[in-house]
Amino acid sequence: MESENSHIQDRIRYLRENTDFVSAVFDSLVGYAIVAADFDGNIIAYNEGAHQIYGWAPEEVIGRKNIESFFPEKFIAEGRFQLAVSELLEKGRFACEGDKVLKDGSRFPGRILFTLTRDKNGQVVGFVEIVEDLTEHRQAEEATRQARENAERIERLETELTSLADLSSPPQTGVTARMYGVVTLVDGFPDTFRKLVDSYEELMDLALEQQAYKVKHDISGRLGGMAETLGFYKAGPRDVVDIHTTALKEKGRKAVSVEKKKAYTGEGWIMVLELMGHLASFYRNRAQGTGALPDQKTKDRDEAADTKEAENE
Repeated sequence: MESENSHIQDRIRYLRENTDFVSAVFDSLVGYAIVAADFDGNIIAYNEGAHQIYGWAPEEVIGRKNIESFFPEKFIAEGRFQLAVSELLEKGRFACEGDKVLKDGSRFPGRILFTLTRDKNGQVVGFVEIVEDLTEHRQAEEATRQARENAERIERLETELTSLADLSSPPQTGVTARMYGVVTLVDGFPDTFRKLVDSYEELMDLALEQQAYKVKHDISGRLGGMAETLGFYKAGPRDVVDIHTTALKEKGRKAVSVEKKKAYTGEGWIMVLELMGHLASFYRNRAQGTGALPDQKTKDRDEAADTKEAENE
């Protein structure tokens, strides 16, 4: 074992003296993990970027670790690493994207580039691996994808709500501007709007509690109740978005950390979509006649609303 280590150290010394590893590794950007190895996989050089990304200190890997240690076991077992080396020898470089392994055993997505290294006589003696951590890039892509899907879903719900609201509320004598959606809920019924925002904020807290402590709250049922209230006031998509954005801003101001703000944003997106879905269902039921006959409480509420609107007008 001692003679083997001595052999590796001699090889490291020789390669450092006779190759361009220093310029290839240490003159590169710190934001990239750059590792040089011989064709037995012994690590010859290791830059600060590799230290920051992988977690291993240089003295822990140089002459002690094989470069295969940074790849998933399945990647090695399936012979994919050897295929990469074969293509590297044939073409002089090899590039791909795949998982890399950190010191703690966890993985991260990386963009990988292998290039050959030569000694001063032009003899191929090893290769350099350059890795870019794609974690933040992938997260940004996923966030963009989700935002696009959410926007498309909201647009579809808005279209459905508008058409269903038209079906369920045909023009009648004495109809007010509220029924045409000209007056928003916050302008026409500020007290009701405030109560709905408070309820929405409470549900956001319950959603975070449900996620953190694995408890069960009837969030969907309560959102359904909110949708009924919105339906009775002939609310539309704009009113739902107003409630959501107002609650989100208020929760953001009160949040004690950036992480909690992000959590409110994430749960809020789910809730606003579900609330719009419930409101669409309410209008669909009205249009189909299943909710066409309001009870006395609903009549009283509508009459009071019309009276207030007439006073405002």
